[in-house]
Amino acid sequence: MTDTERFFREIVDVHVTIERWFIGAARPADLVQLLERFSPEFRMISVQGTALGKEGVGELFGRLHGKRPELRITVDEMQICHEWSGGACVTYRETHADAGGVQTARRSTVVLEASADGSLRWRHLHETSVAA
Repeated sequence: MTDTERFFREIVDVHVTIERWFIGAARPADLVQLLERFSPEFRMISVQGTALGKEGVGELFGRLHGKRPELRITVDEMQICHEWSGGACVTYRETHADAGGVQTARRSTVVLEASADGSLRWRHLHETSVAA
């Protein structure tokens, strides 16, 4: 697997896990594993412009477990913005759809970095709403 494939796979895998969390298919204990994918220094700028650290994201996810049972998340249009030894900045489009056909989309930029054990960690995420 190339580094590019590895970065793209990480983004898709995290969104599959988040979808499972929101629809309630994940066990409550799975939240710990999801949050391990985020760096201790993780920072996210949400579509509302709110800045959240790892703890804030954990609290947000904790409140949303099973709250969107019909949600489907797709990720596409992934591109490497910049790559360096042990990390990359990647952009992608994320689309959320519910059973009623309502869709929302966002363009996101994520900074991924390799941890000491070689696994990827999410360091920074910035989301911007776009027309679906």
